Amino acid sequence: LLAMCEKGRIAFLHPDLGIGGAERLVVDAALSLKKSGYDVCLFTSHHDLQHCFPETANGTLSVVVSGDFIPRSIFGKCNALLSERSSVVKSFYRFPIDQLEDYSTSIAHCILVNSKFTQEVCLKTFKSFERHSCVHVLYPSFNASLLSVEKLSPISETVVPRNRKYYFLSLNRFEPKKNVELAIYAFLNLRETLTEEYRDAVQLVVAGGYDPQLKINLDYFAHLLKLCKRLNLNNFVSFVESPTEELKISLISNCTALLYTPSNEHFGIVPLEAMYCQVPVIACNSGGPMETVLHEKTGYLVPSDPQAFADVMIKFVEDATLKTKFGQAGLEMLSGRVALVTGASRGIGRGVALQLGEAGATVYITSRPVDKSDSSEIADLPTLEKTAEEVNGRGGKAIAVYCDHSKDEEIKALFQRIEEEQNGQLDILVNNAYSGIKAIANCIGKKFWECEPEIWDDINNTGLRNHYICSVYAARLMVPRKSGLIVTISSVGGLRYLFNVPYGVGKAACDRMAVDCAEELKAKNVAYISIWPGAVQTELILNNLDAVSEMAVGSFDKETVKNIFINGESTEYVGKAVVHLAADKDVIKRTGRVYFTADIGREYGFVDVNNRSINSIRSLKHILSMSNYRKMAWAVPAWIRIPGWLMTAACSKL
Repeated sequence: LLAMCEKGRIAFLHPDLGIGGAERLVVDAALSLKKSGYDVCLFTSHHDLQHCFPETANGTLSVVVSGDFIPRSIFGKCNALLSERSSVVKSFYRFPIDQLEDYSTSIAHCILVNSKFTQEVCLKTFKSFERHSCVHVLYPSFNASLLSVEKLSPISETVVPRNRKYYFLSLNRFEPKKNVELAIYAFLNLRETLTEEYRDAVQLVVAGGYDPQLKINLDYFAHLLKLCKRLNLNNFVSFVESPTEELKISLISNCTALLYTPSNEHFGIVPLEAMYCQVPVIACNSGGPMETVLHEKTGYLVPSDPQAFADVMIKFVEDATLKTKFGQAGLEMLSGRVALVTGASRGIGRGVALQLGEAGATVYITSRPVDKSDSSEIADLPTLEKTAEEVNGRGGKAIAVYCDHSKDEEIKALFQRIEEEQNGQLDILVNNAYSGIKAIANCIGKKFWECEPEIWDDINNTGLRNHYICSVYAARLMVPRKSGLIVTISSVGGLRYLFNVPYGVGKAACDRMAVDCAEELKAKNVAYISIWPGAVQTELILNNLDAVSEMAVGSFDKETVKNIFINGESTEYVGKAVVHLAADKDVIKRTGRVYFTADIGREYGFVDVNNRSINSIRSLKHILSMSNYRKMAWAVPAWIRIPGWLMTAACSKL
């Protein structure tokens, strides 16, 4: 989106600039854009200086208020906010508002929603969206630095008495739609279930945004107080109104578990904050949390029922180690997973291994012995041992194995070792090993008949045949478990001529292998995907940029090719793509497909390790820019992408 405009003015439209998760997201996004040099202005219909984030009140961000005189409801009824049409009356008065929102939203170049759940709601509510091809999911982020305050506010004993060994936290605005009663009734059921030893050792803390000027807050807060009194829970339930950021972090970080009670919440930033603080989450099994909380790994997704909540709350009381186990998993997307990355001493394989390790996986990494690899001839290249050391340093567990992937017996021995050491578990295979770089470099500018026939084996023995053999052995471990992901690193050379004949044939075969293997594996819930990285800044590329420019192809001159790599993606960006695919519980829906890494980053909402967004090769704007049509590129919206089927059709020889 930012590529569509110069460093000019960006406007945010937000109905009520108060204090909440959505407002925090808007403010953080505005601050980031302002820091990047944009002139940012927030437009809102309501802005209470006594009930807002400080950045919107102290002049840090420009705020314009318009339309504050329009009531948001009539005597508490006829709410203008987007809501379900549960009655004929509501459908009637909402009709003109719906039509206006439908039209004004559908004319946007790009529509971003905060979850797949929200996407479904929008498509169902706004009929024009069905014809709109640009409704994309962009998951919200949160400012991790705000959750790392060194001096946290102490928690008063009036909030958590000293004799309460366990306390559960409900953190929501005091509004009926947040369903805080569920947390209170669940806590009541918990106490009734616990033995006398634990019954008086538990506490429920109910915290959240509270505006004394809002009648809805006043009424709901009073209702919750009366409920606790009626249930005789006054001594075991404490309330915290509008906690400071520091106190909020303290409450989250020290609680036994977070209770997230809204049903059909569109996203929910609080569960993410809790998982970042290594706190397990108990949430309703509907809406946004279904996409962020991993059931029985980072928390529990249960029905919106007090007893269902209580049944899992008691687990954290009776087993003190459970919080640590779930909390650690909240930071590690792939905790407990076992992965194999072939050819991981340097380049893309190394980047993938580092990201898998950072996500908490156990990673087997392979390469040829140093004296048999390019590292023996080129100084300053990473080694397998260095990769293993860094994987361990990032929180993963690396197991380095020397393996010549041109030898079948060594490949077989590798998988036998994994089977024995991991009790038959292998969750992720990344086919990356490649031994053809030297052969490609030696034949630059030559036709196939001018090269020795052995170049075929140099490029495709490890880069194709080995991938098939590894896939066979990996599938034998994954199929019985009915779970797994196989990723083959391929390239756009599988679609059009690049470098030489054996290279293109090998990459096209890798893509075909992914499609056909996926056909046979899908019923076993094992996904097989081919990935096309863009211009990757490997160690060899960065050390030989001038030589790389000699590989100019198509309409790109030598200098353009050099700039493409200078502005290319890091090896760890490919790793991030693999991690997000592996963490996606619905990855089987993507099986048998070929993906550019930049498209994976766009869909899952991640950036490169240097915080750069990577442009997709399918981006028309990017193609024009790289082809020196910069004025034309400036006028083309960034969201226009060449469809994959069109790229394939353009290269078809049928």
